[in-house]
Amino acid sequence: MIKHYSKYLAFILLLISIFNLGFSQNFSESGINLGVKVGGSKLLGEMPYNFSQIINEFENKIGLTSSFEISKYISPRWEIGIGIGYTNLNGNTNSPAFSAEGNQGGIPKEINEPVEYINNLFGMNLFFHYFFKQANAESAFIPFVRFGGGVLNYFSSFKYIDAPDDELIFGKGTEGYTKLSTPVFFMGTGFKSTFSSNFFIVTSIDFNLANYDFLDVVHNYDSTGNRLDLVGLYAEFKVGIFYTTGILADKLKRKAKNKNSGSSGSDYLPFSR
Repeated sequence: MIKHYSKYLAFILLLISIFNLGFSQNFSESGINLGVKVGGSKLLGEMPYNFSQIINEFENKIGLTSSFEISKYISPRWEIGIGIGYTNLNGNTNSPAFSAEGNQGGIPKEINEPVEYINNLFGMNLFFHYFFKQANAESAFIPFVRFGGGVLNYFSSFKYIDAPDDELIFGKGTEGYTKLSTPVFFMGTGFKSTFSSNFFIVTSIDFNLANYDFLDVVHNYDSTGNRLDLVGLYAEFKVGIFYTTGILADKLKRKAKNKNSGSSGSDYLPFSR
């Protein structure tokens, strides 16, 4: 997997170098932010590019999502970073009625028993945050918007609910099935909560758009058997804890120490600002 991501990592490092040239002073004032986020994910549906309708052939369930992120402030309100993440999308139906029956290779002409899909997505992305207050402010609520893009690798299975886990109707990235990777783009929002000079919490929600109708592991066709050109949309809600290093964190620590001189209170208590 490391070899697969190497070209994307090189591209991201190049972008960071370009930003470093343009914002060298701001880079010198901030360190590196490292953190882990966890939460829930859910497929919202698949739709045409004009978003005229949403197609759901399953009852989509909530899955697990997690990510590791590393980032750096490039100005008082902008942050750039990379993330490596895992997302589980899953769902089932007791009354299958798929347009792919008899049309998609590997899918039977008739499916009459309850079925389920499990789609484990692993990916890397490049993201940007824009903060509505200064990113290094000492506050319990620093809102931001985020956007970016990356690549998804699919480890997908579509099976009868009562069948053994290794007995699939169709899949991708698992034994006996070909690999699949697609681009993904996302937009979201959230807020940062500072509670010490080195630690902060991030809460965020992202809406992810994949330019391929395979998030539920079943393609979509029209009444004449022609494949529909759809995109998939899924949401992720995550909360994470981050650690920041470098000159900026040291400055915040000294600033907090000076403020607290002669006082037993803490400037980093939640909602103290």
